[in-house]
Amino acid sequence: MSIIITGGCGLIGANLARIMVEKGQEVVTFDVTPAKALPADLASKVTHVQGDITNFSEVLNAFRDHGVKEVFHLAATLSAPSEANPWRAYKINNEGTYHALEAARICGVGKFLFSSSMGSYGMGHDGHISDETIQQPTIIYGVTKVFGELLGRYYQRKFGIDFRGVRLPQIVGPGVTAGGFGQYNPGMIEAAAQGRPYEVWVPEDTVLPLMYISDGIRSLAELYEADAAAIKTRIYNLGQITPSPTAAELAEIVKGFFPQAQISFKPDPQAVEVLQYIPSYIDGSNAAKEWGWKLEGSAQDMVREFIADMKAMEQD
Repeated sequence: MSIIITGGCGLIGANLARIMVEKGQEVVTFDVTPAKALPADLASKVTHVQGDITNFSEVLNAFRDHGVKEVFHLAATLSAPSEANPWRAYKINNEGTYHALEAARICGVGKFLFSSSMGSYGMGHDGHISDETIQQPTIIYGVTKVFGELLGRYYQRKFGIDFRGVRLPQIVGPGVTAGGFGQYNPGMIEAAAQGRPYEVWVPEDTVLPLMYISDGIRSLAELYEADAAAIKTRIYNLGQITPSPTAAELAEIVKGFFPQAQISFKPDPQAVEVLQYIPSYIDGSNAAKEWGWKLEGSAQDMVREFIADMKAMEQD
């Protein structure tokens, strides 16, 4: 029996694969990129399948050939590239999720974990959201995530797949380059650490709910381990580090570590339009109540961990 991680060469996917390997699991990574995209120390410990999530035959073959019984479905295109090419986003995010769920149904998969996003919210909230807040996304990325959540719930009710997932806030970590409108957060830290000037594309007072990448990965691993009897909500908001800094406040925190950092602001109209609908506060209480999720730490802690991880990556 094996676990498949779609999008397994991505930063979250590869680190999640490492955790599963350390737990003694047989792991299959499925990604459109070749095995060389995996960290060298991980590549020999997993089975890599280079495949296209939009091709159902390739997905089904990967499930069948490797005896897949549990799934982490992370393959997706993120907000900025999705807006640039919504047709491609539909194929990867909507059709890809359907392919993974249908392959799971055919192959008798038990657990199916889905990575959703705070981007699934849009209009109609006051800045504070909970798992009960109605999702009215304004961008195609959010639309595809709502589709994935609803399709997964349907497969759970109709076919008995143990579907569960998290809505990640803005993930911050070194190497996070997958293309989201909120990527200025990791971008300004990484640029400062490398001595490069950085131009932030949002207004200084912009606030996004943030989470360090290690916590995002931990949320998926802990939800995977949670007792099925405890899972009631199915798709969980996770909260964010508190207090959430504005873009200007984060820049000042970064300058506290790198006094010579050159961080300027030049708002991009498209980013401003998209991010105006992002919530400023996320209630993660259902995750805490049902499976013991806990998030601690400050923005300063996040930047400190980011810098330490960058140094460790440079030494490897």
